[in-house]
Formats: sequence, structure tokens, C-alpha cells
Amino acid sequence: MSAPQQAGSGRLILVSNRLPVVISQGEQGYHARVAAGGLATGLSGPHRESGGRWIGWPGVVSQDGSLTPEVHALLNERMMVGVGLSEAEHEAYYTRISNRGLWPLFHYFPERMRFDAGDWEVYRDVNRRFSDAVLEEIQPGDFVFVQDFHLTLLPAMLREARPELPIGFFLHIPFPSSEIYRIFARREEVLEGLLGADVVGFHTLGYVRHFRSAISHLLGVETRGNRAYHQGRQIQLLAHPLGIHTPDWEGGGEDEPEVQREMQELRQAIAGRRLILGVERLDYTKGVPERLRAYASLLRENPSLADEIMMIQIAVPSRVEVEEYRELKDEVDRLAGDINSEFGRPGRQALHYQFRGVPPHVLRALYRLADVCLVTPLRDGLNLVAKEFVASRRDDDGVLVLSENTGAAWELGEALRVNAFDDENMVRTLKRALDMPLEEQTRRMAAMRKRVAEKNVHVWAREMVDAIRSAEPLAPPPALAGEAKQRLLNKWKKADRRVLFLDYDGTLRSFTDAPEDAVPDATILQTLSQLAGRADVATWVVSGRPSDLLDEWLGKTGVGLIAEHGASVRAPGETEFRSLTHDLPLGWREEVRAVFAEFTDRVPGSHIEEKPLGLAWHYRQASPEQAAWQARELFRHLEEGMADQPVEVMRGNKVIEVRPAGVSKGRAALRVLASAPGERPFVLACGDDITDESMFRDLPAWAWTVLVGARESSARQRLADPAACLALLTELAATETVQAATGSVR
Repeated sequence: MSAPQQAGSGRLILVSNRLPVVISQGEQGYHARVAAGGLATGLSGPHRESGGRWIGWPGVVSQDGSLTPEVHALLNERMMVGVGLSEAEHEAYYTRISNRGLWPLFHYFPERMRFDAGDWEVYRDVNRRFSDAVLEEIQPGDFVFVQDFHLTLLPAMLREARPELPIGFFLHIPFPSSEIYRIFARREEVLEGLLGADVVGFHTLGYVRHFRSAISHLLGVETRGNRAYHQGRQIQLLAHPLGIHTPDWEGGGEDEPEVQREMQELRQAIAGRRLILGVERLDYTKGVPERLRAYASLLRENPSLADEIMMIQIAVPSRVEVEEYRELKDEVDRLAGDINSEFGRPGRQALHYQFRGVPPHVLRALYRLADVCLVTPLRDGLNLVAKEFVASRRDDDGVLVLSENTGAAWELGEALRVNAFDDENMVRTLKRALDMPLEEQTRRMAAMRKRVAEKNVHVWAREMVDAIRSAEPLAPPPALAGEAKQRLLNKWKKADRRVLFLDYDGTLRSFTDAPEDAVPDATILQTLSQLAGRADVATWVVSGRPSDLLDEWLGKTGVGLIAEHGASVRAPGETEFRSLTHDLPLGWREEVRAVFAEFTDRVPGSHIEEKPLGLAWHYRQASPEQAAWQARELFRHLEEGMADQPVEVMRGNKVIEVRPAGVSKGRAALRVLASAPGERPFVLACGDDITDESMFRDLPAWAWTVLVGARESSARQRLADPAACLALLTELAATETVQAATGSVR
């Protein structure tokens, strides 16, 4: 019998709202041609090489949402699977929820957002239909990559049906700030949907930060770095901007003769003037009216430029069936007419405005001839026009003026950045672009061209696919029982020396409503004393508690004490604590104390704990519902507000703590091990909460790391509760070692 295929080792299953194919019907039946596009180009290689499937809507609507056998056959030839939609479903799912609900909200236009609960039901049903289509295709080892905001619920649906399935998702539009996002009526459902993926990709770190804030504040999801931890799983959050297929724009392709002819015709039309170029789909997010107004202001402030420059604005038609888009077109038409009326003259237009798409060879010619490319959306997830223009500049000349509200601005730092909402700023920046010396143009453009070439669409696709394929699910570790426990006991018996690192609250001692009530009982004191009494065992209690309290509670047992998550240490037999942190800046404490005080006033039953270095806000005695919401708000505020301070914000069990950066239980444990050189000891670390994860991660791979409780963890084993942990420690304390049996206990 063959071994089961490892998850992620099989085919790539791509899922998008629209398939990269155009289906048309003629007299002799249906025909299909591959649709051009950077995303399709980038993913076509992994799709083809893995023998996978691309699942999506083929662009054909029917009364009942079905697809004909002929369409299915055409798609199958191209390794595609069609999802049928009726006209009513397409209208509710795509036009209304996706384009009039999610699109404006995610682009920071909440006043344009429309939401209907009935439409949302259709959106959910369509996502379910996509899920069914994927599940019908899935084979052992396959992995799934879902594209964009039309399918936000799909990852969770797939996760529910196939818990082991590697799933990735990429959002091709911005993810807004959590203050904007929280307006959405189904905000939690969308976030839960996305968190069904193992990897969630965005264009920029800013979008990752907004997503982290949203899931933390609205769902209480824990995040650390580029990881989120939810329902026993870890989700990787990537900032990985989409690239372009640079050979399409660098020249020398099959259509080069057409490009050269078009360039010659354009030179005649430009008649020696410098060319400013704008290319956008006509959408309210793209800032076309603002751009034209800025161009008019430039000409008014610099009348002599009217004979020296001209502008070409390509506005590709978009959603012309929607009233507000028709109104936008009317506005742009009026502005274009006004500009030519005021600044043009017979035979010489100041603005050449085209409301139509242009063939690729014409666009290539325009990119090469333009002196300045104006890419000034009010908000854009990325913007590939900026990258296409840069890739086209074979001589490294030309100037890119780029809105700071595009994802591309994060990558293309050499562009002239502009605030597209500020007319004066637009005019100044455009004038600077026109006046820029060639040497500066070349320096800026060469750097951007190199970056665009290196981070092309194929690199994006490969790195995203690799991340999904190699995603490692994080689950509660296996129970320390049976054979595993016997191996631990055998290692314990045979070791020359043994080192224990034991958390206190939630590990040795069960939680109490009031933290000050968690005094050690007789069993804890007796067990620790027994362990401390053995010369071959070094026992350390590693706690977030302050040193004076640990000394009061546990000082007489003889164990070593590590206080405040590793800030200070007292070895067995010593009487004074030694600081492991010297000259740490603590000026942040007053600000944090004031914030904690404000939240203590808001949440009855909560209180502040002062520690020598850190501060903690406890809410175990508060109303769970109220406290949970306020705790999320507090954590978010501290993460953002203290981002420039040398601190770490930690979320524990009913506690939020702020401590100096660089202090951790893991580092303290490593220092203890390093201070006692010799043969490799037996090491056991037990802990229950997030602050113990640094021990689990930092200790050597041969150490025994044990989670006390049931949650996702990087620990290798698990015990059910503090009682089980104490039972194990009691057994270890009483277990005779090999050295003891031969009379050589050390």
C-alpha cells in the first residue's frame, strides 16, 4: 500500500471570481480564448506545472445558473472548472455586495457603500457553490489558492469541510483601517472567512497591520509578528505585492513593429511637446477628476506651459450600467471639454481624452513616449500602471508621479509621491516632475526598473504558492502519556543532571479570581521542596510575578526563582535577586500607567499590578463580556501607541502586560543553561500561556517542552491541567535514577 500523499505536495487548485478566459458564442457554437492579465500570466506556470485546476465563473450567465456541456468541455481542455451563476445571483453577489458593498468600504469610501441582508445571503450561497466546486476537485495532497474580495467566505467553508487542506488567500484591494472596516454589517463573518486560510496575503505591510488590528479588536484573535493564532491554528500574514510580467513592457516582442509605428504617429500628434500620461479604469477610486483639475491648475499658474506640454488621459470604461459611474463619466467629460476650451487652440488640444480601452501595442507606445506618468488614485490596493510605465522606460528616463495612497508607493520609493486630495500639492509635484534634470530622472528610474524586474509576477506567484504549500498547521501538542511519558521517564533516569523550568500561575497553581489569592498549597510546596532537595536536579520557577512575591511564596522551598518573565533571577542557595536587565529605559511606564488607569475606570473588577520593570492590567474579576471587549481595545491601543517604545505588549490569561523589550522567559532559561556547562542535561519546561512560548521556542530541540492546558502551542507535549503537572513532578521527584541505583547521586 502506498503512503498517503503529504498535504501541499499535489496539484495547485486556483479559485477566482472570474476565470482567465473569454467565452463567446457564434454560429458554430461556443469559442474560448485566454484572457490577458498579469495575474493569469503569473499563475499559469504553477497551474500548468502542477496539473491543477482553475475554478471560477466563465462569464456566462443563464436563467438557472447552469453551464452547457459545451462550455464545460471548453474549460476542461484548459484545465479549468466553471461555476455557473444566474443573472440574479451575479447581480446580488457581484454587482451589489462585491462592487457596491465591499469595494467602496475597502477603498475608504464608506458613504458609497450599500448593503442588503438578502444580497448577503446570495453572496454566502455563491461562496458555498465555489466551495462545493473545489471539494469536488480536491485530491489527496492538493492545495488551494483563493483570489480576492468576491470570495472572502470561501477559506472557512473549505476549512470546515477539509481541516487538513492547505489554503491560501490573497486580497488584491486595500484592507482598510479597523475604524473603517468595523462599519461593515457582516464584519466578523468576513474575518472568520479569511482566517480559514493558512496564508493570507496582502500588497503592503500597512494592509497586514490593518487586518491584524481588525481581527484582534473584533474577534480577540492573538497576533504575534506575521502570525495570527485562531481556533487552534496559526495563520501566516504576508505582505507580498503583485508584480508584472516585465517582458511585456520592456520591448522587443512580436508586436514591436506595431509599437514603433504607433510611436511615430504619436510623435507627430504631440508635435514636440512634452507628454503627461494618465491611464486608469474610470472608477471613483482612481482620482481622474482630481487629476484633471490639477492639470488645469498647473496651466493656469504657468500659462507658458500651454504650448510646451499636453496630456493624454485614457479612461477605460467600467461598470457603465451603474448610475454613479455614468455620473462620473459625465463629470470627466465636462472637465475635459473645459480644459480644451480654456487652454487649447485650433489644431492643438491641451488634453486628449479617450473613454475607451487601448490595444496593448498602443499602451506600450504611450508608456515609452510619456515624459511624466501621473498615477494618482485616491485609493488603490497596488496599481500596476505604475509598474508597467517603469518597466517600459528602457532608457531610464521619465518621471513617475505616484499617489501616496497606492500600494505601489510602498515599493516605488523613488517616484514623486503626491497627495491626490491636495490640488496644490499635485500642481507643485507635477511642475517638479516637468523640471526634473535628466540625471535625477535616470537615477530614480533605474532603481525602480531594477526592483520591478526583480519582483515580477512570477516571483510573486512562486513565493505565494510556496508559502501555501509549506504551511504548517499549529495544533495542540499531543498528550504526554503512554509511550511518550515512558520515554521522558527513561531520559530522566539516565541523565547525569536535570534542569526544570516551571511556570507558576496556570501551571503549578490553578488560577484564582484574584491574583493575590493564588498562594501555593501544601502539595506545591512539598513537591518543589523534594525537587530542590535533590543534588542532581536544578529546579527553577519562571514566573511573571514580581521577585518579592515569589520569595514570599516559594523562597523556603530552595528552588531557583526567575521573576517578571526573566527580568531578575535568584539561583538556588542564594539570598538576593540579580537583575538580568541593566540600564533599561523606563520612561514609558507613566504613559502606560495612565492608559491602564483609564481602562480600570471603565471596567469594574479590573486592577493594575505594579512590577519593578513592567505593568500588568488584570481583568479576571471583571464582567467577561465587557472585559473582553475592553481588553481587545486596550491591547490594540497599546500595540499601536507604544510601537515606537522599547517595550513588548503581552496578552496572557485575563491579563495584559507591558514589559521592556528583550525580556523573556526563554532568554532567561537559556542564560541559566549557559551558566552550567557540561554534558547535555535533561531539560523539562512546563507552562500554560503565551509568555511561556518563548521558553518552548528558544530551548534546544532536545528539551522536553510541555504545555499545561489545551490550546495551540509550539510545545512538543501537553498535560491537561496543573493537577496533572504536579502529578508528573511528584513522580519525577520520587523516581530513582541510574546514578542513585549505583550509589553515585550528584
